[in-house]
Amino acid sequence: MPELPEVETIRRGLEPVLPGRRISKVTINFPKMTVSHTGRALAEEIDGQAYTQVRRLGKILILDLECTTLLIRLGMTGQLTFRDPQKSDDKAFAIHPITGLQRAVQHAPDKHTHIVIEHSDETMLCYRDVRRFGHWIAYDRDKAEQAPELLALGPDPLACPDLLESHLLKALAKTSRNIKTVLLDQSIICGLGNIYADEALFGSHICPSRPASSLTPSEIAALAAFIPPMLLTSIANRGTTFSDYRDSSGQPGSNQNCLQVYGRYGQECYRCGTVLEKCTLGGRTTTWCPHCQQ
Repeated sequence: MPELPEVETIRRGLEPVLPGRRISKVTINFPKMTVSHTGRALAEEIDGQAYTQVRRLGKILILDLECTTLLIRLGMTGQLTFRDPQKSDDKAFAIHPITGLQRAVQHAPDKHTHIVIEHSDETMLCYRDVRRFGHWIAYDRDKAEQAPELLALGPDPLACPDLLESHLLKALAKTSRNIKTVLLDQSIICGLGNIYADEALFGSHICPSRPASSLTPSEIAALAAFIPPMLLTSIANRGTTFSDYRDSSGQPGSNQNCLQVYGRYGQECYRCGTVLEKCTLGGRTTTWCPHCQQ
């Protein structure tokens, strides 16, 4: 599932190209993917409006239009790409026959492209989602900040990095749930998923199965200090791609080459050489080093 770095990478790609463009046609091929709180169907609501801003909170991408705000959850396999008719197009993400590397080509709409927003200059915003777990939610713009989907979220670690330590000191003291599950709880801190929770706990030397309330102030300080730069590094690497994630231009990320523990159970720890272990916490497979994380 795209996490904060992946959604932020998409946001940064869309920010230079969407604001000012006007929507001329909206095609929704899977209506169950959309929810409108505006009183009208989503396609009817946004047709004719221009984008004004592209934002993000946690894993939610936020598109502000003139009268409407769209909250977009990418789910497990959602891909949101900007399609320019002046650039090359393909029905699949192509693999170079010699190097084996993926070429940066646009993805032509196919049977998995469930939402297509056409603009007056013939560019498009295409939403492709193989497993169809994503959601588009429309609110009147003046009511969007009170949307339950946003109010339920805890602090965004990149929006308030200086306050993260004090927030975690209070939040973790109140729960005996294991720290991995707590980091996945979007009401505690928003944006982290399975990948970056594993990486954050490894980077701060904390065993993922420990009760959150057992963490010492120094351990919480280490965790709070590690999370923002970890996320910024992944954003610099344009996110983590194992299968479906692509940025707004259809390119895969490269941060998967920098992960220390996630998905590497059974292999040696890069830091100490101990074989990495795995278990299930909060319903998610968790990988950690039994030597480095206490």
